[in-house]
Amino acid sequence: MGQTAVFSKQGSPSPEGWGDCVATDLRMLCSVAGCVQDGVVITAEAAGGNRLSLLYANAAFTNLRDSMTGVAREENAASLLSCHASRGADPLWASLMECHQSDDVYLTDVTHDCEDGFQRLLHLRSEPIRDESGRITHRVSIFRDGTEQANLKEALRQNERLACIGLLAAGIAHEINNPTGSALLAAETALAIKDSDNADEQLISCLQNIITSMDRCGRIVRTLLRYSREESTEKQACSINDVAKQALDLARPYGESHGAVLRLELDDNLPLIPMNPLEIELVLVNLIRNAVEAGEGKVVVSIHTVQIEGGVRIEVRDDGHGMNAEQLSRVFDPLYTTRRLVGGSGLGMNIAYGIVQGHKGHMRVRSKQGRGTTVIIDLPITVDTMGANGK
Repeated sequence: MGQTAVFSKQGSPSPEGWGDCVATDLRMLCSVAGCVQDGVVITAEAAGGNRLSLLYANAAFTNLRDSMTGVAREENAASLLSCHASRGADPLWASLMECHQSDDVYLTDVTHDCEDGFQRLLHLRSEPIRDESGRITHRVSIFRDGTEQANLKEALRQNERLACIGLLAAGIAHEINNPTGSALLAAETALAIKDSDNADEQLISCLQNIITSMDRCGRIVRTLLRYSREESTEKQACSINDVAKQALDLARPYGESHGAVLRLELDDNLPLIPMNPLEIELVLVNLIRNAVEAGEGKVVVSIHTVQIEGGVRIEVRDDGHGMNAEQLSRVFDPLYTTRRLVGGSGLGMNIAYGIVQGHKGHMRVRSKQGRGTTVIIDLPITVDTMGANGK
């Protein structure tokens, strides 16, 4: 369809035009608007205030209307311009009516069904035109097609969801490695001693180890599933020192197998913190493992706790290789790892960051190449928790 404007083929203003004295300027403006891919319309309130006069519409706007289902078609440009828009089945007219109820810039989204069976999303921006007295006489409205962008966002969301499923699977495999290894060792020990004398007590210990390890696996899976769904988890007032000790005990076999030295430096006068202890334990175990892997030979890994204003701080420090600026900038990126060739998943820090955020806490990393790394976690304390701690 050709350009639609307020001018006839002879170039004279339409009956609802703006006057002969500005015809040249209007022709230029219409030529410019006709080149715009967005739908551009100029409207004014008709007599009575319940209807609109459409003074100008560019070709892009008429093409938008031609793509719609269930709307009346104008035979030519003149009939489109001489019509009066009112509320009805036409969503474009309805949005134009709504924007005239505003005294300022009006923004909204308009959706409509196309004849090809697809739904189109339009972003409408309408700005008022005022006379010398400040009264709104007209509005210039621009319809921008946002369908492709919306489709791209939806596709990206779906891809992110698929990636999240992959991250979750890898994260579960990463986190349950320790308890499944412990259960396997207990089972092998039980088989080795089952025929020995006085094996009953050791067998009971092995079976209890298997039960505890499998229970832990189940809790880890449930925790990571809740994390992937962004579900809140139950929290209770807990001692961060107790959680740190448990995390260190769980990570100790891994640390010792790599020749690392693990230390605890805990403040004994800390308030209880509202937390899910398993989640924070997962965070600390992952940080300890990362610290153990941060150097070759004997790496010293220490966990510090201290009270800060409004909460507690946990620091996991190592004297390993440290990180360069690029590595530090990407430390929380999912799937980013410098140890992919030796089994690194790039998931631990991203999951840990999400868990800390879920506790309304803050997590940051300080590191210099050749001078070790410190991961700092600040967890808040609430009034209710302080009351519980005081009991």
